Amino acid sequence: MASLGKCEFEFFDEANYLRANPSLASRVARRALGHPLGYRAINSALVTEAQRFRPDLILIGKGSYFSPTTLAAVRNASGATLINWATDDPFNPANGTRDLIESIREYDLYVCTKRALVDDVIRAGCARAIYVRFGYKPELHFPERPVTEEEHRRFDCDAMFIGGADADRAPYFERLIRALPDLRLNLYGGYWDRFPALRRYWRGEAIGRDFRLAVGGSKICLNLVRRANRDDHVMRTFELPACGGFMLAERTPTHQELFAEDREAAFFSSPDEMAAKVREWLGREAARCALAETGNRKITGGRNTYEDRLREILIAAGVATCDAEKNRNGLDRNSQATVRAVRFDPRR
Repeated sequence: MASLGKCEFEFFDEANYLRANPSLASRVARRALGHPLGYRAINSALVTEAQRFRPDLILIGKGSYFSPTTLAAVRNASGATLINWATDDPFNPANGTRDLIESIREYDLYVCTKRALVDDVIRAGCARAIYVRFGYKPELHFPERPVTEEEHRRFDCDAMFIGGADADRAPYFERLIRALPDLRLNLYGGYWDRFPALRRYWRGEAIGRDFRLAVGGSKICLNLVRRANRDDHVMRTFELPACGGFMLAERTPTHQELFAEDREAAFFSSPDEMAAKVREWLGREAARCALAETGNRKITGGRNTYEDRLREILIAAGVATCDAEKNRNGLDRNSQATVRAVRFDPRR
């Protein structure tokens, strides 16, 4: 992130302490103790690193297992401004932890990726909360189509969706395959095999290059928000157009703010309308390709990268300035801020 100017970064990766796919022992410990194996180690290590590096600002992505005591110790050790970048709803029982809720009051700034969170975070004791949208990573999200016979076999389809099999999402796809029984549908993400009618459409995960090929191989990329997270948009809102996909998304206020309907993205508000829109747009190849191109230009030309989002956060924290005359790179020339970022968790 050289364009952010004179910032010295260090990266504290929770994966060094907490397993992404926990063992049986870790799952048992989490149920019995309320936190995973490695909990003590990661909290101790964060305090140690703060004492060593003495940052001016600490940016924590989610931070499910940092205790309030740890955050207070980190502030005392370094004097750092503490910022939480909340990629999920901390009040959602599926995502939240006791530490996550009780730690809200320890942060100087809470960055919410859902508008609905801002007031709740303030009520929970945080001094300040702001709304910042998701974004995309240019080095990861760019157009790429299947090339080999094997890639075409795996990824070519009429419509696809990337995301977890939430109970309120399943009716959309069950309605879709009833309305269009010959539809070639690919579902990526966890737990789609739990729904008998959808099991045969499940294609596992789509991560990294597979994400790009899944987008590039599909005529229509479906995008549903996660209601349990109180989403008004999701990461795929930016990632799908950045990868050159034709996006058919839920009609939400944020999606309508971001995209001109039927010119930069297409929208639906119900399972029936989604099925009707899929049928309609499958028959409009030229218009579909044109919309995908304009949607791509809208996102990639609109300062929507995660570097742009980080700049928004630093401006809100008082570290950066939006005065281009002071610094074309976005940081105050007098600032010598050092920034530590705990692992940003992209799983959705």
